[in-house]
Amino acid sequence: MKKYIGIDLGASSGRAIVGILESRLLKLDEVYRFSNGGIQIFDSLYWDTLRLFEEIKNGLKMCVEKYGPNFDGIGIDSWGVDFVLLDENYELVGLNHHYRDKRTDGMVDEMFNVVRKEEIFNQTGIQFMPINSSTQLFSMVKSKSPQLTVTKKFLMIADYFNFLLSGKISSEYTLATTSQLYNPIKNEWAFDLIKKLGFNPKWFPGIINPGTILGKIYNSITNKTGLDENTPVIATLCHDTAAAIAAVPLEEDVKNWAYISSGTWSLMGLELSQPIINQKALKYNFTNEGGVFGTIRFLKNIMGLWLIQECKRIWEEQNRTKISYDEIEKLAQRAKPHTSFIFPDNKMFLSPNNMIKTIQNYCKGTDQDVPTGIGSISRIIFEGLAFRYRQILDQLQEFSDKKIEKIYIIGGGSQNELLCQFASNATNLLVDAGPSEATTIGNILMQAVATGQIESLQQLRYIVRNSFEIKSFNPKNNSKWEKAYKLYLKYQ
Repeated sequence: MKKYIGIDLGASSGRAIVGILESRLLKLDEVYRFSNGGIQIFDSLYWDTLRLFEEIKNGLKMCVEKYGPNFDGIGIDSWGVDFVLLDENYELVGLNHHYRDKRTDGMVDEMFNVVRKEEIFNQTGIQFMPINSSTQLFSMVKSKSPQLTVTKKFLMIADYFNFLLSGKISSEYTLATTSQLYNPIKNEWAFDLIKKLGFNPKWFPGIINPGTILGKIYNSITNKTGLDENTPVIATLCHDTAAAIAAVPLEEDVKNWAYISSGTWSLMGLELSQPIINQKALKYNFTNEGGVFGTIRFLKNIMGLWLIQECKRIWEEQNRTKISYDEIEKLAQRAKPHTSFIFPDNKMFLSPNNMIKTIQNYCKGTDQDVPTGIGSISRIIFEGLAFRYRQILDQLQEFSDKKIEKIYIIGGGSQNELLCQFASNATNLLVDAGPSEATTIGNILMQAVATGQIESLQQLRYIVRNSFEIKSFNPKNNSKWEKAYKLYLKYQ
């Protein structure tokens, strides 16, 4: 039996989860959960990074209290693109911004004035979004941020916490690839681009592969948590989506498939052996991010459940009572289908002051019926996401010489059976949903790879299939959904 601790840092919450691997079965126990989110200071949005570190230590302590001091590894995953900057003493040079902060408004186009769009894509293979690390850092150059004058190191979020736990400075491969500052052809930082954008190449640490043991946990952490001093800190699959894709419960007889990692964002794509960097990929704004065992995650970011999360928050504030996602799903199921359509990736949905009003304004502005109730608004969101999945599927099919035969939905959104059924209806494909804890599963099983318990990706995914329930959804009412999809395309 092997015991591991997976720390999963998401945009809205973090968890400390113990994974027990025995006889090719993995069992998970969520020991500690804590909140996360942006903090507004004047007109800027930040992460409370030091509080997150304190919560990580609290989680580790609670794992020790429940399971004892001896673990075979600790691994941290986090969302991508965000970063911290450190000075010569390895201290934070300031507060680190949230990717939804408005400092990047208009910065993508500003960046093109310095380096051509095609050149950036050819060097990185990454889709263009204002949230990218490159855009965030470039906004600091444009504003002449004094933080850059004392910056000595650039670390992505999980890399920073790995440093605080182990004392080792490094950049894990899958997380580095989300920055739009990594060259997947040369397999190193895109130093030419880094220089042209006004960044210092010395800021960027050496890149390590997922599954690298960084070393023993730092003494101050053992004193605080009670962990054994020999506990290894492992750079697992440090990007949460990379960890989730590793945990796709792929059957051996399925040869051509797509995935949707469904959470705050939906990440939809293919698992490839080589990046696709060409004019078509640029036209469709696809991205090439690093995956498990040297694979490439060729994918598209879709706005995801952020839309319903924000609506839920507002409904709870207005009604002064909690509403569960199960209730929202039931109300959406009873609502009339295909009354209005939204394009989830419209930039107006990225960080609005009021998501409900923004959805209503979108419908009004496109001469559609304006939804009002919880059920109708929720259904429009779920249908919009399903139609967007269909749209991306059609584009992905252009990059594959074989017909995509199945979609795997993993992550928290796999628990939303209505959305999974809508995805099957809209794409006319079989959908397998689960596991919901895919990110933590990938995190922990990659630690098992690092410690010699798993030898291949096939073996890893066998353990996933063997350990967790997977639900299947078959397409229904395809002719109605096909007709509605054509209407959806008109309202983008």
